[in-house]
Amino acid sequence: MLIIVSILLFALGIVAIAGGALVLYWNSATDGEGYFISPVHEVRSSANAFALWVAPMQSGSTFSWLGEDNIAQTKWIIKSVDSGTQVFAGWTKAASGEAYLSQFRYETPDKGWHWRIDAYYAEIDIPSTKIVNQGAPPRTPADEIFWTDSAVTADSATIYWDPSWEQSAGMNIIILMNADGTAGVDVDLQLGFKVPILTWLPYLLIPLGILLCLGGYLLFKRR
Repeated sequence: MLIIVSILLFALGIVAIAGGALVLYWNSATDGEGYFISPVHEVRSSANAFALWVAPMQSGSTFSWLGEDNIAQTKWIIKSVDSGTQVFAGWTKAASGEAYLSQFRYETPDKGWHWRIDAYYAEIDIPSTKIVNQGAPPRTPADEIFWTDSAVTADSATIYWDPSWEQSAGMNIIILMNADGTAGVDVDLQLGFKVPILTWLPYLLIPLGILLCLGGYLLFKRR
């Protein structure tokens, strides 16, 4: 009986160690914060702004007991193509963003778009765009007070956001502009996604696997 238990413990230990090592290997493809980063979507717009309406992530209930913060975290990475031009990125409720955008010329997807995420996958899929409205913004974007989060940079900036919210709350929107509100927005946009539990899971599985193997070995010696 001790032999069977020891073999079982040893097998479970090997599985735990292998699983932890595999997750650790996959984690090596993430950035320093544990996010998997999407390929660059190049925003090259002649308008005064580029806008994306963002719907909430539809998460299943399998891991809901872990809490949303442990299931999914997301961020936008915004990089100015021209280091001499300051760009603005703003994240806000769609209703506030729409009221602002209605005053000037902006570019947006014309047939819908998708942001796709998985444990080690992120994608921004925008098939085509259209220009809407005319004119220039009455104020620079940084002068507005409705932003949930925003950043101004001539290099790169990050906006963190929660991908899960009640659908009844409506969409959110990210708006990319030149900081002075002028036309001609040249920005590289990326989406970062991580499952926080995967960042520490290897450090649980590998030690647990070692303990299980050790337990199996000690039982085997006592047979």
